Amino acid sequence: MDKKTFKTKVTQLIEQDVVGLEKEIKIKYMKKWIRDYERSLIELSPNQESHSTIKIGILVRNTLTKFNRAKLLTPDRVSRLQDAKYCKTTFDINYPFLIKVQHGTSYSEQRKVNGYDRYWADEIVIDQVRYFVCNDWYERNRPKFIRWVRDIESN
Repeated sequence: MDKKTFKTKVTQLIEQDVVGLEKEIKIKYMKKWIRDYERSLIELSPNQESHSTIKIGILVRNTLTKFNRAKLLTPDRVSRLQDAKYCKTTFDINYPFLIKVQHGTSYSEQRKVNGYDRYWADEIVIDQVRYFVCNDWYERNRPKFIRWVRDIESN
């Protein structure tokens, strides 16, 4: 589908009358559906070529979710993912992959480093402990992340 056809169809959907939904809410739902669709495409393994076109942040988030469901995130791995030095050498990211959510402190402040949000707002629960996941991923991190994923999948 080309851009013009897509835009026309989206505009038609937005203009349709839906009882109880304003235009902004419809757009919000559509964005969520698109994200859900993208995530469903990523349920494949990261070693497949199709992952070279997927944004690195989406790849990281979905792979982590998949590993969590499969119980591949052992306490030892989780501990290492909270270590900044390990994350720098393993993924070339500047912050710990995971940080524990601390109750009693503003979630917004916990996600910030030097005034910038460095962790996603969505938490992940691993063994009944809540964590924030680093959002500071770039294309240069992709090869190291995929290497880490392959190591886990091969064990």
